[in-house]
Amino acid sequence: MNRYPHITKQTGAVLVVSLMLLVVMTLIGVTAMRSTILEEKMAGNTRDSLLALQTAETALLDGENYLETEINSLAAAFDGTELGLYELDSDPPVLLDATWVNSIAYRGTFGTYPGVTSQPRFIIEFAGPFADESSDDLNISSYDTLDSLGTPYVFRITARGTGGSDSAVVFLQSNYVRIF
Repeated sequence: MNRYPHITKQTGAVLVVSLMLLVVMTLIGVTAMRSTILEEKMAGNTRDSLLALQTAETALLDGENYLETEINSLAAAFDGTELGLYELDSDPPVLLDATWVNSIAYRGTFGTYPGVTSQPRFIIEFAGPFADESSDDLNISSYDTLDSLGTPYVFRITARGTGGSDSAVVFLQSNYVRIF
């Protein structure tokens, strides 16, 4: 005897509709996960590149400090024997890894720079005496009044910093004038 006379035949439509909804919800979840993973990679790469920039800036400041405190004689320092110090018109290839093997490592007061794959490094190139105000390379106008203190010389400091991986590399350069 049929307990439910008003229901005669079941076709399973609810099962099909619920399975389709489950498939749609699964696709939405997978798409959301892919988007989240991509955003995490982008955030990691941004962090990596900012860390590389910070290490390069630190090495650049360390290079300026090195030039100011460690170099007492131009002839002795830039004679081609000191690693990381390049003579006038030597033009070292800064994009080649071999150049950075012979560079000066970061000499931080707290030791090594944390969280990077390789420590920041810098090189110093001797660019020669500062000519005058009409120089197109540099715009330094106040050094003509300092002749009584000595001759101003121009140096180019190039720094290389890496992030948490070796794929994030930043190069920075600054021109530095020091009177000898």
